[in-house]
Amino acid sequence: MITPPRIVWLVVALAATSVGTERAAAQPAPPAGNAAKPGEATVLVPPQGGTADVAAHMNTNVLLTFPSPIASKVVGSSRDWDVKEFTDGILVRANSDKAAPATLALATRDGQIKVNITLRVVPASEQGMTLVRFVSASAEDAFRAAVDVEVEKRTAPLRAELAASKKALDAKVRDRADRMVAAKLLRRLEHVSLKGHARNDDNVIVHLKRAVFLGDDAYLLFDIQNRSGSAYRLARVLVRGPRGSDHTGPASLSTSALDAADEGLIGVVAGGSTGTAVVVLRQVDSVLGQPLTLTVEQPAGRGRITLDRGIVLR
Repeated sequence: MITPPRIVWLVVALAATSVGTERAAAQPAPPAGNAAKPGEATVLVPPQGGTADVAAHMNTNVLLTFPSPIASKVVGSSRDWDVKEFTDGILVRANSDKAAPATLALATRDGQIKVNITLRVVPASEQGMTLVRFVSASAEDAFRAAVDVEVEKRTAPLRAELAASKKALDAKVRDRADRMVAAKLLRRLEHVSLKGHARNDDNVIVHLKRAVFLGDDAYLLFDIQNRSGSAYRLARVLVRGPRGSDHTGPASLSTSALDAADEGLIGVVAGGSTGTAVVVLRQVDSVLGQPLTLTVEQPAGRGRITLDRGIVLR
């Protein structure tokens, strides 16, 4: 089985060996310094000349521009296309959705660009061009652009397949999680009121509210009341048994909006506000009837609050 990195390199190798330099000249590339807009492309043409493939919708004008005046009258191969010439550009339009592919052979007066352009009509469901810029480039630059386009074209189906697989996997994971919750509900669902309070020196208070039994686990719900003037940045929640055993599962906080720099935080309780938190207790049957300790803290253990009374689950 080929691993993903080897697949990418295989695609690059295939692109490099299957695309000649002349063909490479005419592959669309984004304009320098700007992201290409839908319907627009820039074609790099090497000194020896190249070819280009331009897709268009019926009755849609497509502007082909060049960096210098065109040398002579453009040679066309089909009457199904209207062709209007300007000093440094050409306007083309398909007269019918049945228009046969046509070619335009042209060169600029300074000899920098020599290109054979193939025009073809595509349905509305496919991307059609409205503006194509032809730019002279070194053979190396044009070949590199062609390889990039070929890699993009060949990896697009793989990316689409991976996206579809991920979507299907996400659905399966969600279904499995829902089934697990449903099974836990059938085994046990109980609510137990709890009372307990603890605070730190910054006047941030933890109020124990209740426990919810769900299957083999329990969920401790508590409030964090922040009476201080600064935010309480909750980074850690711990639940330990009487002999220090750790029973902590995932924790969440209702006020969990975070800045990008605050990775690793559970949530933030603004000064003067209260947030509700919940922490999962794994395999709760092993600690039934035993006193538990709940600890919350900020990064590096700052603002630690320990509640060691009132947490006995039965």
